[in-house]
Amino acid sequence: MNRDKGEKIQTLSRKEVLEMLSEKRDLHGIDMRKANLVKMDFSNCDMRETNLAYANLKDSSFKGADLRDASLWNANLEGTDFTDANLEGADLDYSKLRGACLLRANIRRATLPTELIPREDIMRSVELGCKVGQRG
Repeated sequence: MNRDKGEKIQTLSRKEVLEMLSEKRDLHGIDMRKANLVKMDFSNCDMRETNLAYANLKDSSFKGADLRDASLWNANLEGTDFTDANLEGADLDYSKLRGACLLRANIRRATLPTELIPREDIMRSVELGCKVGQRG
């Protein structure tokens, strides 16, 4: 989709995203930056190359979702469930990951917010399923 320079990007509304999810689980390449998507269920969705930068995804579920090369830059991912998600090559830099679960998630080549959360906490969540930033 070509955009003229200076054209304002239209953020999808929560209702529009819910309508898309009711029709299909393919959100490949969709631009959802800055969208308010709290407590949404994206389980098993194809979200490759999706732009979720600055989105509020608090307490959402991405169980089994394919997020390869997606942008989650500066997104609110607090309490989000990424169990079995494929985050290979995804950009999570500056994202808020506290309380998120990354059990068995593929984070190969992903850019992680290691300035905000120690890499060990993220790896512990991938291996043990504990919430990021919490011991256990």
